[in-house]
Amino acid sequence: MTAHFDPNRVSFFRLDEWSVAVCAWRGCCIEVFSRAEHSVADCLRHLASAGVPLGKDALNPFGGNRLKALRACIEQQDFGVHGRAALRRMKEWERVDELRAHLAHGEVKATADGISVRHIAFDGKTETRHPQKTYTRLAMLHVLADIEAAQKSLHHQLGQIKTLALKKASNSGSNPG
Repeated sequence: MTAHFDPNRVSFFRLDEWSVAVCAWRGCCIEVFSRAEHSVADCLRHLASAGVPLGKDALNPFGGNRLKALRACIEQQDFGVHGRAALRRMKEWERVDELRAHLAHGEVKATADGISVRHIAFDGKTETRHPQKTYTRLAMLHVLADIEAAQKSLHHQLGQIKTLALKKASNSGSNPG
């Protein structure tokens, strides 16, 4: 399911139903993070079907590790200008992906001016209380736009990588499909 955020439909700049708008915004952010993970998984799947060697982390349950496996694969293969562009898009995605845990697992509270987010992380032994972050309503829109722009750029560039991998496989006769 893909949900698209329309701030006019959930009273983003009015106070009525603001808590619903906050939940909708957070859900949209999570949806964009999910789309990026699916783009990475899809690219890895295409590379594997084209016979491109992948590292063991290509099937890792953690999205960040799959992205690292994809990066390593692209660095080792010759995808030319598209490979270099994909590496830049991955770096940009990692910049915005740092917000994922904060937004997905943090305690989000609606405020009159926007939201506050308090995130507590656990590493199996200790608890880390991250400083509370606040976002104005306008900043929330900028955050979502920034995440979505990085996800779209990553998705489109990985499409180029998939196409090149399939062309290389068909040229070498190793394409199983």
